[in-house]
Amino acid sequence: MASPKLRHAAVLTLVALSLTVLTAGCKKAKPGGACKKKGDIQCVDKTTGVICVNDVWETLSCEGPIGCMTVAGSGSCTHTKYAVGEPCLNEGEPQCSGDRKSMIKCENAHWKLLNKCGGALGCVANVNGAKCDLGAASAGDACTKENEGNASCTPDKKNLLVCKGGKMTLAQTCKGMHGCRQMGTKLDCMQTIADLGDPCEGNDGGYACTTDKRSRLVCKGGKMVKDRDCKCSVMIDKVNCN
Repeated sequence: MASPKLRHAAVLTLVALSLTVLTAGCKKAKPGGACKKKGDIQCVDKTTGVICVNDVWETLSCEGPIGCMTVAGSGSCTHTKYAVGEPCLNEGEPQCSGDRKSMIKCENAHWKLLNKCGGALGCVANVNGAKCDLGAASAGDACTKENEGNASCTPDKKNLLVCKGGKMTLAQTCKGMHGCRQMGTKLDCMQTIADLGDPCEGNDGGYACTTDKRSRLVCKGGKMVKDRDCKCSVMIDKVNCN
């Protein structure tokens, strides 16, 4: 029969072995280290976590009063200020960057830049995804499929462009008093003055005076065509033909 001292030593040895196994099983996650389960999060500190993407732990900043919190061994990280190059999980999803100046997309588990949103509205996120106010652009500039149909004024405010098939194309000329400008959440193109053949997409039935004020034009089929000869005048946004 073992003495009390020997029994006590055996218990201490078992406790030490248990702690060794427990420590080995709770190895702290570090950026760059290997991981197994996609989307797993571990907290490094209150404002920093690591997330498992492509079998590697990557750093993720955690914001707000909660920041990074550990519950039952799993981490939870509040993160909404997305940035290009950061890890992400929802492949193919477009989102706004944290500064609202860019539209980004989750590709290969990292945020990639789609477009700079240089307009007054910047990038606006909603339940349907993200919309990018492209700001000033020039005809022929590249645009992404996520921005298909989005419009932009040219830098000189004389034309309205629309994203079509990956390029910014001329939709309307804006030769009226205010040219092309931002009006609330929309772009307004004043096309009360135009030349024969000018594009007028989306303005069918709209009238304009020719630049010499001798004729009135009307928008038909996306082009300005001659309506009739007259003494044509413009009062703010009204076209008169006498």
